[in-house]
Amino acid sequence: MKIAIYSHSIAPSIDGVCRRFTGILKQLEKDGHDTLLFTMEECPEELPISTKYVTLDHIIFPSYPEKKVAWPTASSFAKILFHLQSFRPEVVHIVSDGFSQMFTLAGLLLGIPVVGSFHTDILDLLGTHGAYGVQKLCVFSKEALDSIVLDSCATTSTSFQKKLRGQWVHCEHVIITAVDTANFDPSKRNEELRKKLMHGDETGFLCLYVGRISNEKRLDIMIDAINGLNDNGRKAYLAIIGAGPAADHFKKMHQNPSVCKGRIYCQPEFVSHETLGQYYASSDVHVSASQFETLGNTVLEAFACDVPVVVPDTQGFKDTVSHGKDGFLFEPGDSDSANKFLQQLKDDKLLQAKMGHAGLEKVRARSIENVVKDLFEWYAVGKTRRKQRSFIAFLLCTLALAASVPFTIFLFSLYNITVNYILKAIPLINLNSEYKVNQSKKYK
Repeated sequence: MKIAIYSHSIAPSIDGVCRRFTGILKQLEKDGHDTLLFTMEECPEELPISTKYVTLDHIIFPSYPEKKVAWPTASSFAKILFHLQSFRPEVVHIVSDGFSQMFTLAGLLLGIPVVGSFHTDILDLLGTHGAYGVQKLCVFSKEALDSIVLDSCATTSTSFQKKLRGQWVHCEHVIITAVDTANFDPSKRNEELRKKLMHGDETGFLCLYVGRISNEKRLDIMIDAINGLNDNGRKAYLAIIGAGPAADHFKKMHQNPSVCKGRIYCQPEFVSHETLGQYYASSDVHVSASQFETLGNTVLEAFACDVPVVVPDTQGFKDTVSHGKDGFLFEPGDSDSANKFLQQLKDDKLLQAKMGHAGLEKVRARSIENVVKDLFEWYAVGKTRRKQRSFIAFLLCTLALAASVPFTIFLFSLYNITVNYILKAIPLINLNSEYKVNQSKKYK
C-alpha cells in the first residue's frame, strides 16, 4: 500500500508526535508499505531507509527556535499537489495544523482520501501564551472546517475527543498509541548517566521531566513539589530533558546551585530516541505538571522503562494512568498534591517497583503492529467515506477550501510583511515579534 503522511514534528524533535510517527513509519516499512513523508524538517532524522520526504515551508520564532510552525504558502501548496500527484498514495494521513486544508484540497482535486488526526490542544496553548481573540477565532474556525472537509478525523485520547466535540470538531476514532520498546526498555538503565543527572549523588531520588521546556508545562509546580520533599537521608533531584523558550531559565538554575539547593539538572538539547530511553530507565519517577496534554506519550515511554509516573489528573493523562496502580494523578496546579505522591514513592522503593512493573505490563499489551493495524482500519473508513461523498458534498467542500486556502496564504503573507517590515514591536502571540521564514527551494 502507498501511504503519504504529514507530521509537523519529526526527529530531531523529541516530542510525542515525533516519536509516534517515527514508530509508525518504521513499522510501515517493515510491513512492506511504500511511504512518502511531508515534514518541516530540512534534514529529518531516524527515518526508515526507504521513506521519501518533502520539506514544506515553516516559520521559526527566535524566542522558540526549536519549534517549527507551518507557513501556508503557494509554494507549499504546489509541493503538496505535485508530490501527491507523482506518488499517488491510496490515502493521506495528516496532522491537523496550518497545512491541513492544503492537503485536503489537493486530495479532493486528485481523488485521494485524506484523513486527519488532532494531537495538540492549540486553543489552550494559544490561551497560555496570551494570544489575541482573533487568533483563537481563526483556529476555532479552521479546526471546525477541517473536521467537515476531511474524510475522517481521529485523536489520541477519549478526553481530548470529548473536548474537541465541544469545539465543533468531531473525531470518531481514537488512535491506539504504542512506544518503540527497542529504545524504551528497562535494560537501558545507565548508572553513570543517573549519577550525572544527580550531580554526582549515587543514592538520590531522581525525578525526570522530558519534553518541551516552556511556561505552559508548569515546571515551577513540579520544582516546588520536589523542593518540599523530606530528605530522610536521600535527596531528591529533578532532571529536565528537552528544549524550548523557557530552557535558559532552568539552565541558570542548574548553573547556580544556591538557587535550587543543587537539585536541578538542565542542559537544554534535543536527544536521540535511543538516548532518551536511557534517561527514562535511569530515573526513579517520571513527572509532569502540564495541564493540557492530549495523551501524554511520555507516560507510556516511562512505563516501557519500568518507571512510575506522577502527573496531573487532566486530559490525556487520566486516560493513560491508573491512579494508585502504575502512577499517581495529582490535583492540577497543586504542588502540595504532587509532593504528597512523590513522597510516597521516595519513601517506599517497593511501591515504586510495583508501580513501575504495572506500567510495564500495560505497555507490553500495546504493540506498534497493533497501532498500524488500527490505523489501517481507520484509513478504510476514510476511503469508504470518500467514495460515498455526494457530488453536492464534494462541490461544497471544494468551494470552501478553494476560498479558505488562498485566504490563509494571504493572511500569512500579510503577517510576514506587517510584522517583519512595519510592526516589529507588536508580538503575534506574546513571543518575540521577529521571526524568520525558511522556504525550502529544493524538493527532496
